Amino acid sequence: MTLHRFLARRSPRQRQRHHWCWAALVAFGLAVTLFCGNGLQGLGSAAARPQSGPTPPDRLETLNRSVDPLAPGVLQLGAYVTVIDDINLLENHFGAEFFLWSRWSGSAATNPSDRLTVLNAPSNNDIDRFELLERRQLGDINWSLYKVRCRVAMPWRLNDYPLDRHHLQIKIGIENPLVEGITLKADNKQSYIDPDFILYDWSIQPLRIDVSGLSLKSNLGLPGDGGQAVSSRPVVDLSLVIRRRSELALWSSFLGNFLAIGLCVLALIIRDSRDDLILGAVFSAAGNSIFLAQLLPASALSGFTGQFQVIVYVGIVYVVIADELLDRVFSSQAESVLRYLRPVLLPSYVLATMVSVYHILPSNLYS
Repeated sequence: MTLHRFLARRSPRQRQRHHWCWAALVAFGLAVTLFCGNGLQGLGSAAARPQSGPTPPDRLETLNRSVDPLAPGVLQLGAYVTVIDDINLLENHFGAEFFLWSRWSGSAATNPSDRLTVLNAPSNNDIDRFELLERRQLGDINWSLYKVRCRVAMPWRLNDYPLDRHHLQIKIGIENPLVEGITLKADNKQSYIDPDFILYDWSIQPLRIDVSGLSLKSNLGLPGDGGQAVSSRPVVDLSLVIRRRSELALWSSFLGNFLAIGLCVLALIIRDSRDDLILGAVFSAAGNSIFLAQLLPASALSGFTGQFQVIVYVGIVYVVIADELLDRVFSSQAESVLRYLRPVLLPSYVLATMVSVYHILPSNLYS
């Protein structure tokens, strides 16, 4: 009722202008709600649990039951992942800790398990550990259990940040590429993630374990053709897909940009003292850019993050140009022009911002 009384005291032109302003603000609010609506469903919890693994059997039952036979020369590997941490976007790596077991048909003397290593983990004696915990002879099967802690190299793809997802992969194989006569096999039934493990800010998909190959395109100094692959060794891949919980990163990563957009909207609504609002928008956007530059590698700016910042800066330039037109060019010479120019500035800014952001949204936003 107060709003209607306020508008009743205004001239028809002023009432029309206020209606345009309110319509633009409502449209902007709806755009922000739709943009963030996909992530607001998960605000109740900051972490996601991985898949539930099978019910762990009794320890004595596991060791005493008969094991599946293995062919000679076959090394079966399985893993129980307990920790994924140290996700470093700037240095392209993540940390992992897991139990690794092997089953070898033969004696302990011929067991190649002690020569296993994480092939895509750079050597670091302070971090990388491949510790033998226990070894037992279960009939014809030589069973070994290791605890592995490693820092895995990971080239992050951040074009869709903060709506990004990544395919983590840990490659396990024999360190010596010239070793032959060993076939790897994955234990798919018993390999999974610890059901009690929580990875904050990320949702986790089930663990996959598969056997693949890794080739070296070099003869390593041996006689022969240098361009021919000297070895194609089998490796066991521990694959894990993680997806960032975007509602947690969206506002914290782009708070300065959202503030700059809000200040630009206010600058187009208020008729006087717009310079302070424009200056505040510039500092907010610049501070947000500095924050993202310290958080993400330069390659991430080629995707959604960089394009969204360009939209914000172009919007600030638009508001500066509008301010100069209103205050200097058309201030006293063409009142009839101002009558038609003022009502369209705010809706055009909001509409252009909404359409631009819509076109740069990652394709996996609602997938």
